[in-house]
Amino acid sequence: MLATSRRKNAAVGLTGFLHRESDIYYQWLEGPEPEVLKAFDRIRSDDRHGDVEVLDRQQTETRSFPTWSMGYGNSKTTSLFDWAADHDAPLHPPRVSDVLAFMTECAARQE
Repeated sequence: MLATSRRKNAAVGLTGFLHRESDIYYQWLEGPEPEVLKAFDRIRSDDRHGDVEVLDRQQTETRSFPTWSMGYGNSKTTSLFDWAADHDAPLHPPRVSDVLAFMTECAARQE
């Protein structure tokens, strides 16, 4: 699934990051709005995904993950639960700023 996402994202100019921990997934998508919406529709309509929720939707001048067609992290690279506890970051509901900070840190560790 990740390899397919990377290939499709690169072809349409999408970048982002995906983190998986236990049964929780956080995904950050960025790029041209029509392409982000198409990708999100594919995710939402895929039976492998449940309880899909948009945490934030905004247009920005710069990308947070410009070099990642789809970066990936999991509990083996950086634990979301440990990071949230260390940063006093709630996960239910999560703050968008915390999710982005966490993913940015994960991506930096992999570069």
